[in-house]
Amino acid sequence: MIDLLSSLGLITWDMDPVLLRIGDIQLRYYGVFFALALAVGYYTLRWRYKDEREDPESATNLTYALIAAVVIGARLVHCLFYEPERYLSNPIEILYFWKGGLASHGAAAGMMLVCIAYDRIWRHTPLRVTLDRLAFCIPFAMICVRLGNFFNSEIVGAPCDPNSPLAFIFTRYDGIPRYPSQLFEVGMGIIAGAVMFGMYFYYKKRNKPRPLGLSTSLILVLYFGMRFCVEFFKEYQVEANVGGLREGQILSIPFFIIGLIGIAISLWGPWKKQNVLQFNTAYQIPETPATPAATESKSTDSSDSGSESKSTDSSDTASESKASDSSDSGSESKASDSSDTASESKASDSTETADSKTSNAEA
Repeated sequence: MIDLLSSLGLITWDMDPVLLRIGDIQLRYYGVFFALALAVGYYTLRWRYKDEREDPESATNLTYALIAAVVIGARLVHCLFYEPERYLSNPIEILYFWKGGLASHGAAAGMMLVCIAYDRIWRHTPLRVTLDRLAFCIPFAMICVRLGNFFNSEIVGAPCDPNSPLAFIFTRYDGIPRYPSQLFEVGMGIIAGAVMFGMYFYYKKRNKPRPLGLSTSLILVLYFGMRFCVEFFKEYQVEANVGGLREGQILSIPFFIIGLIGIAISLWGPWKKQNVLQFNTAYQIPETPATPAATESKSTDSSDSGSESKSTDSSDTASESKASDSSDSGSESKASDSSDTASESKASDSTETADSKTSNAEA
């Protein structure tokens, strides 16, 4: 528990990392926070899909693959880069990820590989589309995972002055006053989340689509930039021989640089005119059902339109019928006149012929 030591102004952290024991089964705080990170991340991802007019169910399939990739990538990088001697001498412990020991750099690499496969094989959309959606899940994950580390009394800070107001004593670690670096990273998550959602509402309020790739680039700069700084206050896990930088700092530099380049391209380069709505699949969010008033108006319009159409049709039909009758009458009249004229002409010719014959006979 936390004891305030008034004499030194220190905070003593002596929390049991096990929340619940049932026989040999243990439920650790780290496992609870890790599960919470996955749950919050999943529903955040669904929200991003729905907000961008995509089928939110697609987030479910992606989440399954991401969970596996994040756990495997984060665990392998932690075991092989931070504590290789311990885990290579006893490889079975690599599987005990619920006991703690996950590296965010490995998680980022695992996520990247899954997103590449997901976009290229199944979705056929630019990688930035999926990464931009995932970017909003990262701050929650940062907060939950580092709280799990804090409850586990692991990934502690470097030794510090006992009189420092930031000094913690982790009695389950070594009892030396140290910086609570896990809580520094929890603060990082809160800052990153505030910036990400601030950017979201900035574009939302102005009804402008965010440039494609901006969300991903921003979270890379925020997280790995702050991570580089926090490393100065953390206990050495592995000290690299490159300019006195630590392993975590060296691994953070490439991600930070990629993020800076991405922001520049998103705001001023070729990605500026691209946004996620250009790459939507066939799914669209159903339109809001029409109100009764709108429905009534629609049916009235249809009815009026139908009546007009009917009367127009009737009028046209009548006109056609009249024209047809007139035409028929005219034709019949013409035919009758022609017939009468022809008969009269024939009869006249016959009479003249007969008279001519009689005159000849008399002569």
